[in-house]
Amino acid sequence: MPIQGNIAPRIIQSISGLYTDSNRVLLEFIDNSIDNAEQYFDFSNNKYSRPIEIKLEILGNNYKDGFVTITDNCEGITDLEKIVMDFGNSRKRGQAETNGEFGFGMCSFLACCEKLEILTKTKKDYAEKITILKEHFNVDKHEDFLFSNIEKVKSFPYKSGTIIKLSGFTKNSWKDLNIDFIKNEIEKHFEMLLNRINLEIKLKNKSKEYLCQPFDYSIHEGKELDELVYEIPGLSQKIEKPIHIFLKVIKGKDLNKRPVFIIKGRRINEINAIKEFKSDFKNDIWNHPNITGYVDLIDYIKPNISRLGFRPESKEEIKVLFDILISKEQQILDLIKDTNEETQEKHYQQLEDILSKALSKIARIDAMNFRTEYFTGNDVKLQDGAIGVGDSISPPLSTDPNKPNSGIKDNEIRGDNPNDELGGNKNLNKEVDNPFDDKEPQGSERKKSGFNIKISDLEPNIDSDTGKQIKSRLLGNTIEIFRKHPEFENRVEHFRGGEPKISQRLITYLAGEITVHYKDKYYMKSGQPAYDKKMFASLVESIYLFEDLLKDAVGKNLSSWNS
Repeated sequence: MPIQGNIAPRIIQSISGLYTDSNRVLLEFIDNSIDNAEQYFDFSNNKYSRPIEIKLEILGNNYKDGFVTITDNCEGITDLEKIVMDFGNSRKRGQAETNGEFGFGMCSFLACCEKLEILTKTKKDYAEKITILKEHFNVDKHEDFLFSNIEKVKSFPYKSGTIIKLSGFTKNSWKDLNIDFIKNEIEKHFEMLLNRINLEIKLKNKSKEYLCQPFDYSIHEGKELDELVYEIPGLSQKIEKPIHIFLKVIKGKDLNKRPVFIIKGRRINEINAIKEFKSDFKNDIWNHPNITGYVDLIDYIKPNISRLGFRPESKEEIKVLFDILISKEQQILDLIKDTNEETQEKHYQQLEDILSKALSKIARIDAMNFRTEYFTGNDVKLQDGAIGVGDSISPPLSTDPNKPNSGIKDNEIRGDNPNDELGGNKNLNKEVDNPFDDKEPQGSERKKSGFNIKISDLEPNIDSDTGKQIKSRLLGNTIEIFRKHPEFENRVEHFRGGEPKISQRLITYLAGEITVHYKDKYYMKSGQPAYDKKMFASLVESIYLFEDLLKDAVGKNLSSWNS
């Protein structure tokens, strides 16, 4: 006789732990509303047959009396009792037009609050209401997994639709709710769906009210790669709608909107964040701040339960897809190159070389301190257990303005070869992690730090989030500093003849900008979970060290270092 399985209801609470952000929970209920309106949507003209309204409101003064409502005028829940009974068993599985697959979206509330109320109405004369509490899931057996009865309610604001009310938030969960963040996430997550005609998603709290808008790529100047893929070798499904690859290199603006994968109109994840995607240009293309766009997979590849990646059983289809993207990379690199060549700029190659070499020294010290045992290198002496170093590490910079680098020997570590092709050395990241040859006990030096420094004479790019000029940015493995930013220019002093010279304030500025990018990547790669006091101390120590390494550049002519 077959043995009956028995899964404890507590497992649903465990699964809700996938939702680490209260704002992300709210997106799940908005997603449910969108699914509930699919019968009114006509794909041929990208339009709903009637206006669809979805409203999210954050109400109350604090976590004790605060609550959130998500209201829609969609179809309503036709069988509320079955929805509640079938937690974890989605009725929408396999439906091409809807996103629900796993059936856990409704119970995502368990991650942030105690109480979920569902009020819904179909074409019936009355609405139905049920209250679900977190405590209902704190049982071990199915027979103890019980909810309150469904109530009949006469009043409802629409002919059909659903109202979700979430309350009993924890203090931290309530504090995390941020209407600006929610707006940003909705516009990113439902980017393709917001283009549908007759769909409105509105947000409101005590002080703000928003109408979510789709992203408009056309308002940004730049070059595009826009292709439809009708054939994917090895894909088990027949392609009726083509996979859409759309990428754009934006000129003069950092959008901070990296290219993403999209399934059923919803964002899955940024392409650069997919670990299985093995590209040699993950930073230079897919993490480039000027590149945006999407790869719309329709529904040919299935997402995993977190919807941040793909299911393991789709690995063959995924590999073919990745190969297609990799085959487009040279074309994308050419677009980047063409965009950059449209403007001319001066190159401060000698100054860049000094900055790169100074950063290389800091990278070597960090790598030594990160190890459990300290070795003395051939050329660099370390103070025991310290991030800072003694005077012996300071490389003597030449006093000859025509040869400002002559004090640093060619066999010392330096930045990437300026003659490398676009995209740089493919192994730079590895060298940042371990810039030493461990085969020899003395820890001999290697040639590269993993970073280059570029002083750009172009107008600073604009940060799309703040609308302000950016001081610097990390492009792949190059830290780019904008020479024409006011903060840079304010720190340049001048000789009597008007020629610019390097001031101590400029050295501090360069040290700060470079070190922030370097340390951020250093700790990200070393697996540090969050910033703490020791990390800030490490940052400041590295800035001090950077200043010390560059002290002999103070007072030198800046113009003599451009070429």
